[in-house]
Amino acid sequence: MTAMESNNLLEVHNLKKYFPIEKGLLRRVVGQVRAVDDVSLSIAPGQTLGLVGESGCGKTTLGRCVIRAIEPTEGQVLLRVDDRQADITGLDAKELRATRRHMQMVFQDPYASLDPRKTILDIVGEPLRVNKLARGEDLEQRVRQLVDLVGLDVKYLKRYPHAFSGGQRQRIGIARALSLHPSLIVCDEPVSALDVSVQAQILNLLQDLQTEFSLTYLFIAHDLSVIQHISDQVAVMYVGKIVEQAQTEELFLNPKHPYTEALLSAIPQPDPDSLLDEITLEGEVPSPANPPPGCYFHPRCQYAQQICQEEIPPLLEVSPDHYAACHFAQELTLHGVGDLEEDSRL
Repeated sequence: MTAMESNNLLEVHNLKKYFPIEKGLLRRVVGQVRAVDDVSLSIAPGQTLGLVGESGCGKTTLGRCVIRAIEPTEGQVLLRVDDRQADITGLDAKELRATRRHMQMVFQDPYASLDPRKTILDIVGEPLRVNKLARGEDLEQRVRQLVDLVGLDVKYLKRYPHAFSGGQRQRIGIARALSLHPSLIVCDEPVSALDVSVQAQILNLLQDLQTEFSLTYLFIAHDLSVIQHISDQVAVMYVGKIVEQAQTEELFLNPKHPYTEALLSAIPQPDPDSLLDEITLEGEVPSPANPPPGCYFHPRCQYAQQICQEEIPPLLEVSPDHYAACHFAQELTLHGVGDLEEDSRL
């Protein structure tokens, strides 16, 4: 099946984003930062793909490349729009502006993403006004509906962002993202800056909105508990590459990549008497400007062998709908969350 024949809402093929390293007065390019390095993924309509990894691994850059907030270096992004697939990376400025109605973003910092000089009415209504979808009383009425939809009181429309809490500001950001009725929303760590109790409220709101409007999410986070709660499938990212992808339950119970195993071992256990030790990764995360030869993870991997230092492992299907980029994915027996919980009870 070719990409154009697929029913996926979003498909990313071999996406790369390299940032040049410049030096000297002449700004000579002396290297590249491989922020996103040959990433491919897909999301079915109405599903949530959780993208997880350490800080600096390229998650946010990938999300911004998907909606072309920044220009990718290479690769292809296909978004299904009105029963056809639009190549986001190949659109000119006019076509991109029209297509952006179908893809929106919820940002990590709910305060920095809102203009402090504008009221909530102006912030949520701006996409409608810019796209000439509503104005005057009609615009205000639609903003009222959006604000009410995300659980805020409509009497606050004339207030400014500083008057709201972090959770309320994120609800405003979600209302703005919903204003154009998009099919895809990129959620860039939307709850990481919020208190735990407020995180649960925002996650539940996102799930309710997804059910009501058949939304598709690319959900970026570093908290595996959040990813497990909201995602239908999970992709694990390391130094710009996807190293494992599977359905959520399958990945948590049966990881196939040593990096995923280490991440899962760091999830706090509910049993305070648990004797289970967290897997400690030796060394530092490699620089995306100078990654090691072979598998990027091999300097920190307890299972690494000679081939890991020489050849980059491809992302292959090691079991149905379960992909891993490890030379020994089918040979290793790794511990998942289920194994860890069982061990902690012994």
